[in-house]
Amino acid sequence: MGMGENVGRVDHVVMMVWPENLESCVRRLEEIFETEFQYFEADRQGIKGALSDETLLEVIAPLRDGSPASESLERLLDQKGEGVHSITFGVADAHATRKRLDALGVKNRGVFDALHEDAPQFIKDDYSVLQECHLRERVHGTLFVLSQIERSETGGE
Repeated sequence: MGMGENVGRVDHVVMMVWPENLESCVRRLEEIFETEFQYFEADRQGIKGALSDETLLEVIAPLRDGSPASESLERLLDQKGEGVHSITFGVADAHATRKRLDALGVKNRGVFDALHEDAPQFIKDDYSVLQECHLRERVHGTLFVLSQIERSETGGE
């Protein structure tokens, strides 16, 4: 089971590290889980990172490019340290989920079309939909992301 096959349950977990620790973290995870990660940069999100579709793990680090998004992740790393950044749950419809959250009074950042705005090519090749709704509040210290993720017809081949 890979990303995009998890509606109603955990889709993937995102870890955060400082840029100087990204490669060593990824190498260690590759050893432990006997898998490979693909590296990427997402300028709009102010991050660089690596993703293993096989283990459902993503590791991110700030670009340190002075952008608000990068600085936000740097502040979070200063406050919380390295470790789990967020847990992403799969949903059938990101826009319907946002409306439901709004009705419940759950603050969120709206729906972000990560596929068309900021995705690396290997993600664009494997997925046809990648829409994320980030909660603005943490639930007892944990950030949740609700994502509609659909594989393309040729995804993962």
